[in-house]
This record gives sequence, C-alpha cells and structure tokens, in this order.
Amino acid sequence: MTQFDVSVGISPRQSFESWAAFVAALEAEDVGRVWVIDSQLAMKDVYAGLVVAALNTTRIGLGTGVTNAVTRHPTVTANAIAAVAEISHGRTILGLGAGDSALYGIGLKPQKVAEVEDAIGFFRSNLERSIPIYLAVSQERMCELAGRKADGAIVMGPAQPDMVRRQVGWIEAGLGAAGRTRSDFDILFMAPMSVDVDSVRSWASTQARLLTHYKELPPSLSPFRDEIKRSADSYNYSEHLSMRAGHSGAVSDDLTRALAVVGTPDDCVARLRELSSTGVDTFMFPLAGRNRIERWRAIRDEVLSQIIV
Repeated sequence: MTQFDVSVGISPRQSFESWAAFVAALEAEDVGRVWVIDSQLAMKDVYAGLVVAALNTTRIGLGTGVTNAVTRHPTVTANAIAAVAEISHGRTILGLGAGDSALYGIGLKPQKVAEVEDAIGFFRSNLERSIPIYLAVSQERMCELAGRKADGAIVMGPAQPDMVRRQVGWIEAGLGAAGRTRSDFDILFMAPMSVDVDSVRSWASTQARLLTHYKELPPSLSPFRDEIKRSADSYNYSEHLSMRAGHSGAVSDDLTRALAVVGTPDDCVARLRELSSTGVDTFMFPLAGRNRIERWRAIRDEVLSQIIV
C-alpha cells in the first residue's frame, strides 16, 4: 500500500485563497489524490475548487468526490471536468455516484443503476480517455457496474473487513463479466480514522443511514440493526456533513467504532491491515473541521508509516 488519498469539502466559510494554500499543503505532505466533495447545499462549488487546486499544485491528483449526473446535465459536467483536466495537465479524475445529499436535499432520489450506467457511457463517448472515471459504490449492482464499466471504485465504508471483502468480490465479478483484469482496476476504500470517537460520530451517522438500504447486513454489523434504523430515522439533511449535526447523537460509541477506524495508533494500524487484506488498493480518509493538515500529519506519521509496503 503506497498511496493514500483524502476526501475534503470546501466549506462556505472557507475562502478560495485559504483553500489554495490547503491543497498546496496536502501536496507537500505526500497526499496521493484529493477528492473534493460535490454537495451544492453544503459546500462551495466543486469545479471552482478544482480549478483553484490545479493552479496551485503540480503533482497531486484532483477528483470529484463525488459528483452525480442529475444536478448538472452530463454535458455540463463533461465540459467542466475537461477544463480542469486541461488546466491540471491531466491530473483529473471524474468521481461519479448515484447521488446522495445533493439530490435528497432538493427532493430528488439517487439514480438507478441503469441510469448511472448510461451516464458512464455518455462520459466515455465525450471525454478523452485520459480522464479516468471512478464510481462510488456500496451495494452489489453498483459494485458490479464499476467492475464492468469504470476505471476504479470508491468503496464507501463501513470499515468492517467482512463487508469490504463482500464488496470487493462484487467488483471482481463485474471485472470478470467484462473480461477485464484486476491489475488494471483501482479499488479505494473510504473511512475516517481518529483516536477520538466523537470526531467521527457524524460520519458514522451518515453511514448508518446508508446501511438501511441493505437487504442483508454482514455478521459484524447485524447486532446493530435496530440502532442503524433509529439513526436513519433521525437523520437531518440540513446538517449533512456537519461535525456538530444533531442526528450524530443517535449513534453509539460501539456502532461508531464499528463503522469508522477509531482507537489508538496501534488499533488503527491493526484495522487498516485487516482492511488491506480484503483486496483494496488505496485508502481514502475524509478530513473535516479544523486543523486538517495537522490531523493528516498525525495519521501519516503515527499510523500510515507502519503499514506502507
């Protein structure tokens, strides 16, 4: 495991000048790629942010983390991501998903799998091949679609090896169905990591909500079934991505530790090694709130330095 990415949003309170300095600092701290959140109700515009990032860095990969094919027409997205690719000299990735907060927040629902597949087909036909397409996935049909049609997959938690192993298997089934090789495909796994359970509780509440869509939970999460449902019922989209969201209080310490990577540095190293054994290629860590560079340095120096191979 040699590459580690981060997922970040541009808060409405953050200036683009501050954002430019932040992304430049991430590059200096050896982050592989930065995936910028696209949620128009919660964050500043993703493409403005990517252009600013491209103009203030030279090496770091720059991705949408993730966009959807509804709030912007695919022709608009293709135009925007092509411009970022040109400005960044080919460092751009189109991270695509079915849609979540950006759609629910305006009264719409995520796209169906067939609609996402159509969107991928459009982008394949209208973008240069040098712009990779990564698909955000969690359930079986989206995992298989990523394996069949995308260049990579962003596996969206939870941080339980039995769950991730199942998701990697679904992706590999899609690769096999398309006659593709595993060596040409990049699987990212995204989950926060912290020594403080409270700092990742809000993220855990979002994951708990998403888990209610599963027909069958893995054995590691089955004991939390009732708590997961209660958490989803209390979710408030107006506080999506807020570290102080009221709905985060519905998630217990035990469920938070099950969904995120939480504990001492040695605990986190052990969990990441377990997750690495499932077949993922890259870890992506969300960075939210204040002191993000300092927290990244702590993650890198206290944990990641022990598992780089």
